[in-house]
Amino acid sequence: MVISVMPKYCSDQARDELWLMMGGGVTAGLAGGVPGVGAFNFQTSLTAVQAAVISRIAQVYDVDLLPAGGAGAIAAAIIAMGGGQLLFRMGGMIATFVPGIGQIVQPIIGAFAVKAFGEVAIAYFEKMYPQKIYSPSKN
Repeated sequence: MVISVMPKYCSDQARDELWLMMGGGVTAGLAGGVPGVGAFNFQTSLTAVQAAVISRIAQVYDVDLLPAGGAGAIAAAIIAMGGGQLLFRMGGMIATFVPGIGQIVQPIIGAFAVKAFGEVAIAYFEKMYPQKIYSPSKN
């Protein structure tokens, strides 16, 4: 008896994992709730999470970031594609100035900023490697 397994595309695998990575955005938002240094903590934490998102999505697509221009170059290209990221960051900074609201709003903003960034990253890799089949043995 032969069991046929449907192939899974890299874009689908990346989206499945992106939901888990949104937890990093929530954590960045919680770090942003610290009075006085909240906006700096939020931006720094969110940038670190986004670097991890790029790295993991590149792994899903089996792309070595160094020959591809490095994570910084890829991040710049992805950020250029997704200008809406600025709105999330501005919303996060504004939320830190309103006492109490920032602690509630920033984790939500962080999660959705990671989701938006990840979707743009997936679109970037999908444009380079359309309909690539995910191979879990390589990752």
